[in-house]
Amino acid sequence: MTDGWRFLLAFVLMTVLPCGAAQAAGHCALAADLEARVAERLGYPPGRECPDVNFALPEGTGLQRSQAGAFDPRTGRIDLDPSLDLTTALGQSYLLHELVHAAQYRAGRQMQVACPAALEAEAYSEQADFLMEAGLQREAILTRAMAAQLGGCEEPQY
Repeated sequence: MTDGWRFLLAFVLMTVLPCGAAQAAGHCALAADLEARVAERLGYPPGRECPDVNFALPEGTGLQRSQAGAFDPRTGRIDLDPSLDLTTALGQSYLLHELVHAAQYRAGRQMQVACPAALEAEAYSEQADFLMEAGLQREAILTRAMAAQLGGCEEPQY
């Protein structure tokens, strides 16, 4: 990643993520609504009624502190930064992003793409659409920029 893109990522994370936001309780209804959106818009089959969501990024797993969320395909668990506020569209967009990954793995999509980054591109695109629909144009534009940078398959360098 170039220095310019590192700066953009740092800027996004510093300006977009709410600090000290309340962690939402009872995420099942929200997750069900977002799962229905993923099924309708992306064509993936719906997932579990209430996905396993952990409001802490696990230590020692290689996840960077700059990440707002992660999906573990081995366990099916979604880890979200505890500062995310799931009562806001911004916080919900991060849960949506991880639910897209969960749906991708349930459908075996990881076996059908040219590289893992293509999975990120789809998740970021859906997240950006959600943000745009919520009236968060700036965040949607930044998310699309992230998709452009992180969602591309690179040719191997020899």
